[in-house]
Amino acid sequence: MRAEPRVETNPSGRSRRFRRRGFAPLRRRSETGQALVEFVVILPLMVLLLGGGFTAWEGMQRSIRLTTAARAGAIVAANDLQSGTGNAWSDATLAVNQEEGVTNVYQNTSSSAADYVNMAQSTDTLDGTGLTIHVVTITITHTVIPLVSGVWKVPVSASATARYS
Repeated sequence: MRAEPRVETNPSGRSRRFRRRGFAPLRRRSETGQALVEFVVILPLMVLLLGGGFTAWEGMQRSIRLTTAARAGAIVAANDLQSGTGNAWSDATLAVNQEEGVTNVYQNTSSSAADYVNMAQSTDTLDGTGLTIHVVTITITHTVIPLVSGVWKVPVSASATARYS
């Protein structure tokens, strides 16, 4: 059974709480240590969540930019294929780099690279009209580097098509 505290008055007239046995004052424990422990436990989780959110945001923004770059590359490739001049794949890769404002970052030599430009061609004939449509598709793959290292990498892929005759 726990002893109930009693209130006594000290010589200065202030009341103090004492235990029944012994006259040691009751002290309230500080909660600053508990708050610090909770902060230390939550901090890594918050860093991972915020880092993941920023990485996902960067992936979405990169996807939008790469779609625009793929569109520019597809238009250049379609013009090259229609005129029969130039190297359509190399010119499309150059157009992608120019649209992104970089030099030789996106390349078409190694399909296992992180920043790769691929080109595919197809032909379709419309039924009943005999009209042949040529289509070129430019696909760009890119890996977004995460804000928090060791979390995860976000692969981004964007493609665009252009027709030529």
